[in-house]
Amino acid sequence: MRVTFVQPYYRNVWENIGLGYIIAYCKQHFPGDLDVNFYQGNFDSDAAIVRGAIDSDIVAFSATSPCFPPAVRLAAAIKAENPNVRTVVGGWHVTALQEKALNEFIDQIVVGEGEQAMLDILQGNTDRIVRGTALPFSSLPWPDREAIKNHRTVNLCETMNGQRTTSFQANRVCPTSCVFCAEKTMTGKFNRRLNPIRSRPVEDVCDEIASVVEKYDLTYFKFVDATFDITPQYVIDFCREKIDRGIETEWECLIHASFCNEEMFYWLKESNCNQINVGCESGSPKILKQVKKGTNVETIENVFRWAKNYGINRRAFFILGMPEEDREDLRMTEELIDRMEPDVVGFTILCPYPGSSLYDHEKYGDQDWEQTDEYSNDFWRNKAFSNQELKDWQAYFIDKYSDKLCERLDGDFGIAEDETNLVEHQTSSV
Repeated sequence: MRVTFVQPYYRNVWENIGLGYIIAYCKQHFPGDLDVNFYQGNFDSDAAIVRGAIDSDIVAFSATSPCFPPAVRLAAAIKAENPNVRTVVGGWHVTALQEKALNEFIDQIVVGEGEQAMLDILQGNTDRIVRGTALPFSSLPWPDREAIKNHRTVNLCETMNGQRTTSFQANRVCPTSCVFCAEKTMTGKFNRRLNPIRSRPVEDVCDEIASVVEKYDLTYFKFVDATFDITPQYVIDFCREKIDRGIETEWECLIHASFCNEEMFYWLKESNCNQINVGCESGSPKILKQVKKGTNVETIENVFRWAKNYGINRRAFFILGMPEEDREDLRMTEELIDRMEPDVVGFTILCPYPGSSLYDHEKYGDQDWEQTDEYSNDFWRNKAFSNQELKDWQAYFIDKYSDKLCERLDGDFGIAEDETNLVEHQTSSV
């Protein structure tokens, strides 16, 4: 059987670890011969993808909401050349919308985690909606990095920022339920008994890291978990294991402020952690409570102080335009940033993606998601601000903290772009 996996174009370029897991699982369990191909829209043209896919039995797309429109266009082009190709789409967008995402160019969608669902499809399941299974994360084979051509993104990172970088995943299921996030749509809402966090043993994580560091000559890596610090002890155990293995590669992770303690930062530093990334979201206690962030301003400040004391770089993320946010709340965010003095900071205009608690299909069902990204959109507004006013606030923050912005790998083949180019700086009265 010939199967082609496709990651459609998206302006921010990273390797698709999710497809890596799916491919590895299918190769391990499919009883017959499996000829696997992979294309990524940032490196492969639409024409090349269509040419490479038209003689496949199945073409499977991985799509977030911004990637869904290009996935549909590619599926249509492939079917125009070969109507017998079966097209499958998985990912957050179709998981959230399910039958609403089906159309004449999509034969099947995968809802939820895709490893077992994709295997079922390869073995003959032709249901229009195939529901995934929450497998024990520790039982899955490592992602097939050769299949997803991981060398391309590693080489790209080296070209753009001088670091040979890739990512790893240590757990599934996020213990929080932030209203702006769709994570729970994919892996389920956290429940200690019915849907607990599924984490990998730190020994297995370090085995994979050691192998990939050697294979790709990595100089840096990051974790892509919704939050890496599921408990302080898990982080400490990982750090100790990394140290014991002699893995000296620098790294970073996303952490939730409420799951930290000070000892954790000692071990982060000892294990050569270069940076922590923290979703602060707002400096307003009111807003943090309303969006169910599960933390408070004092806790966030503690985390930034601890990290600074141990010499770890601190990156802060903030979301502008929460439903009840007003001018006073944004000023509180500004004051928090001034007190914490993060090393890197980013500002996003809220986007009610499908799967988040803020999504309303009646309001946003016809939205062109391809025109949105993690920084900005042209339609969200709240009670206090129009979309343009939110962009003005974003421009104000970007201008004030221009020395703390980060670069990202952007566009075709990773054209570097920092946040100063993401919005037009307009005179405003913020």
